[in-house]
Amino acid sequence: MPTINPASTSGEVSGNLTTTYINDTFNGLISKADEAIEKFLTEKSAEDGTLNLSASDSLQLQKLMAEQSIAAQTATTTLKSVKDSIIAAARNI
Repeated sequence: MPTINPASTSGEVSGNLTTTYINDTFNGLISKADEAIEKFLTEKSAEDGTLNLSASDSLQLQKLMAEQSIAAQTATTTLKSVKDSIIAAARNI
């Protein structure tokens, strides 16, 4: 069954999941994680740039950074898996 190519802005019908789509999707997730960390640090910083965190603030920052790391690692792993699948399929042709 044909699907709309998620990377196509013209509504082109395709059955392909592209690396561009995967890259764009994960870049969006990583950007959101970056923004969350930046917002947190901005809110917790004093005017002179010092950062004073309570124990719970420190845990919250660690959580945000872990989410960022997971998004980046998942993106890398997913793209590598797709690349490996493409190479394997090309060898079978």
